[in-house]
Amino acid sequence: MTLIELIESKPNALTVEELATMMSQSPKTLYKAVKTGRLPAYRLGGSIRLDPHDVAEWLRKRRTK
Repeated sequence: MTLIELIESKPNALTVEELATMMSQSPKTLYKAVKTGRLPAYRLGGSIRLDPHDVAEWLRKRRTK
């Protein structure tokens, strides 16, 4: 299973920490990407959440050939 397939298989919104673990990135890097608008996210209460399908599409667009 690819990373994109793994993310897309998640039924619920992801936290930055969950996505960071899956992508082997630091949460700080992903928070910066959200803050600058590069990574699609939304706020739920005081928390940032990421839609798995939006993240999968975002990764597909950045895939190198």
